[in-house]
Amino acid sequence: MYEIFADLHVHIGRSQNNKPIKITAARSLNFANIAKECRERKGIDIVGIIDSASPYVIEDIESFLKTGEAYEIKDGGIIYKDKVCIILGSEIETSEIGLNGKCGSAHNICFFPHLEDIKKFSSEMSTHIKNITLSSQRADISAYNLLDIVEKYNGILIPAHCFTPHKSFYGNCTDRLQKIFKEKYDRILAIELGLSSDTFLADTISELESKTFLTNSDAHSLPKIAREYNKILVEDISFTELVKALKNEDGRKIIANYGLDPKLRKIS
Repeated sequence: MYEIFADLHVHIGRSQNNKPIKITAARSLNFANIAKECRERKGIDIVGIIDSASPYVIEDIESFLKTGEAYEIKDGGIIYKDKVCIILGSEIETSEIGLNGKCGSAHNICFFPHLEDIKKFSSEMSTHIKNITLSSQRADISAYNLLDIVEKYNGILIPAHCFTPHKSFYGNCTDRLQKIFKEKYDRILAIELGLSSDTFLADTISELESKTFLTNSDAHSLPKIAREYNKILVEDISFTELVKALKNEDGRKIIANYGLDPKLRKIS
């Protein structure tokens, strides 16, 4: 077992051929540059790229694999230069019935072990999202239904930046995650805290007692990667090992989260 560092929420601004993915993210933020930044400057061992369901990004991933600098592994993930494990993910905005019956929306980050899994997920989600090529697009389904689709393709779903005032569950939709996920709540392994909370604050909510907490950068530029990150105890870098850590299984675990003080939280 050894300690590694992970940032599991990094966006892509543009594809390699300059197609827009995340409009508000830097143009230099593409799949290849993220891998290089994590290896050469940030010391990140596992990075979650959460725009990997875009068909434009899928094309970039396939091209990237052909360079020989990276390869897929059986336990899930893409290994770059034997140093960085890239976990393929997708951020999906779901449509929720919020407090007082009002319509709310929340972001979810979904991770998959293999390229083939996220390609199938992308294909199915294109029937629920108007523009699958863009990041964080709103789906016409709730997170309750999204969870089944994610798991159908061997993935996991994590509620994103849960306490942010906009586009989150606690900030925009509900006072209890159990009201959203109902009998499926036990299948949620972890939540992402976001800039509006930390472990101390989240620990005051009784329904989160069994959940693992993650703190990620939600990077919209290369310099922001690893602004927030997690220290994790694993046996190797892979999707399988990450899931075990989220489950606190076989000695794997999230050791610590490192993030900004919530007093500096996002307020708009």
